[in-house]
Amino acid sequence: MKVPFEIEWMGGTAEHYFRKVRPAADLPWGTIVISDYAPAAVEYARGAWTEVAINEYRAVASFCEVLRALVNVKAPLDLLGMTSDFLADECAHVELASRMAMELGGAAPRAVDLDHFAPRLSGGTAFQRANEVVLRIGCIAEAFSGGTATVSRAMTSHPLAGAVYETILRDEAHHRRIGGLYFEWASPKIDDDERHRLGRVLLSAIEGLAPFWRAPVNPGAPRSNLPSSDLRALGWLTPAEFGPIARDVVVREILDPLETIGIRISAEERGRLLGG
Repeated sequence: MKVPFEIEWMGGTAEHYFRKVRPAADLPWGTIVISDYAPAAVEYARGAWTEVAINEYRAVASFCEVLRALVNVKAPLDLLGMTSDFLADECAHVELASRMAMELGGAAPRAVDLDHFAPRLSGGTAFQRANEVVLRIGCIAEAFSGGTATVSRAMTSHPLAGAVYETILRDEAHHRRIGGLYFEWASPKIDDDERHRLGRVLLSAIEGLAPFWRAPVNPGAPRSNLPSSDLRALGWLTPAEFGPIARDVVVREILDPLETIGIRISAEERGRLLGG
């Protein structure tokens, strides 16, 4: 069942402890003058930053699943500690994205299904489930979001939007290492059948990303007459700009690195998925 996406803040003891581990970001809040930008661009950016808040909230749930999976296969203790630290990072990212939406006039109305918010794997062995959830979250989702956000940051012109990106990306650089570190530990235990199965998981995940570069217009995308300079100032690219970037990130940050450890899709599948 879908419910409105809303964020609460308790304050008091909870806030005090959270701020000890994740101090408030000292960013130039209050510096966006909405009237400087096309209204439709502001509306799009408001919705897009709301979506970022939702995705970062989803990342909290996703890393909970990763952590549980790592515990179940008795992964190294320091890897568990590293992964658990990511939960606070993602909570801080939700806060940042939510504040960006507020800077633009408030969060856009969105509904989410919390019962199907993050991958909850069943079946197979605990080791297979750990392999798959780390692949989906650490090697694919985090690599894709971090890789595309890096390009968006480079094209963002407003200091506040740029500072929010930089703050998030500093943490994401660590998050993107979890997949490599896990498979460094797990690879000696993975046989050819499991690598083949993970290749099928990879194929399914990339098929889910393909609409970013295949669709002529993404759902909710800004109209073609929106000034790209306004969108870039507020942290976003047009779909026409984003598509080739998304495809390049999939190849450079996901497919090529995974192929080096034997998790791959075929050349024919690459051509079908990446051909546009």
